[in-house]
Amino acid sequence: MNRMSWLLVVPLALVSAVSVPAGCVEFDTYFYDTSPNVGGAAGTGGTGGDGGTGGTGGTPLQCMTVDQCPDSPECRIGGMCNEGTCEWATVNPPGTPVDTQVYGDCKQRECDASGAITEVEVESDFYDWGNPCYLDGCNAWMLPPQAAGPESCTTKWGKLASCIGLLCIQCMDDNQCPGAQCVEEIGKCVPLHCSNGGQDMANGETDVDCGGPCAPCKVGMKCALRVDCEGEGQCIANPVGSPKTCQTPTCSDSVKSNDETDEDCGGNCAEDVANPKKCGLDKGCHVPNDCNDGLSCKNGKCTP
Repeated sequence: MNRMSWLLVVPLALVSAVSVPAGCVEFDTYFYDTSPNVGGAAGTGGTGGDGGTGGTGGTPLQCMTVDQCPDSPECRIGGMCNEGTCEWATVNPPGTPVDTQVYGDCKQRECDASGAITEVEVESDFYDWGNPCYLDGCNAWMLPPQAAGPESCTTKWGKLASCIGLLCIQCMDDNQCPGAQCVEEIGKCVPLHCSNGGQDMANGETDVDCGGPCAPCKVGMKCALRVDCEGEGQCIANPVGSPKTCQTPTCSDSVKSNDETDEDCGGNCAEDVANPKKCGLDKGCHVPNDCNDGLSCKNGKCTP
């Protein structure tokens, strides 16, 4: 704040004429402010210079560059900075399911109000094995739970049986096979002639005590069909002209053998680190890893 005084020099003759003492006369004193006016119209009266605090109530800027408006994949896409405000070309409303889901975890991944992906509980999204010996449930494929009770099932050899543990088998010992005997390794009831040490061709055996109604034959033994062989590998004449014999199951023998879930894919074939063979669309499966990337195993089939 500066002070300015107005001084008037008066001639001596005039001074004496008006009876005013001394040689100069001082009039009113004025004050003026040289500080910058930062307060705008918010100031009042003599304190107007303090009005600058009136400009602090505005909305802060969300962004200065487009980098400050990142996309949230599948929820907010095409971010841009428009005069300090983040905007997106595509904004999915809260509750919109995203494309990437995990089948059977009882959850749904969806967009929330902030544009982020969140998970909500969905009871209907349980894992369906498509197998009566396995209990359906959330994340069931991580640790297959045993069915709650003795469920009915059909064995690989077409016999009505019950789930024992996680397996569909007829027996665990001979007591469960009246008039027959139990091949405990596969849980199958077989006729008594299947252990007499000879090949009973009349009874359907394709080799000694194996094939037909008996236990499957080992690799190299004679067979008529693949079901006569352990692991259901190929049953072919090799070399040509020889009797058909059971071949070693492989992941490239063009048949569904061993623990494969479909022809030459799934099971141990999918677990092969060097050359994994997973199953394609609509092929059989047991767990998610049996299927190609992007497919889920739903009710025993690889589906999107």
